[in-house]
Amino acid sequence: MNELAGAVLGDHELSNLRDDVLNANPACESGDAELFTGPDLFEPEPDDEKEVREAKAKAICGGCPARAACLVYALAVLPEAGVWAGLTADELRVLGEVAA
Repeated sequence: MNELAGAVLGDHELSNLRDDVLNANPACESGDAELFTGPDLFEPEPDDEKEVREAKAKAICGGCPARAACLVYALAVLPEAGVWAGLTADELRVLGEVAA
């Protein structure tokens, strides 16, 4: 999570955004968390495997009832890794820069 997010919105607002995601029954909660986050930092992930994993995660996000809430939360925290609301962390950073 972006360390500045807490300073911009405040912990209470971030907590509310996270609760909005969880209350919307996110599709990522019912599956393999590693699909959305990747392997841990000690396991290198080849680029081709990462692309396949991210494509699978994005497909699940496509029909997720929490997608809009997840996008709002992800843009607030700008995570450093993972797939959020059907976008990678890199894609979210670009979107955040365009929106700023």
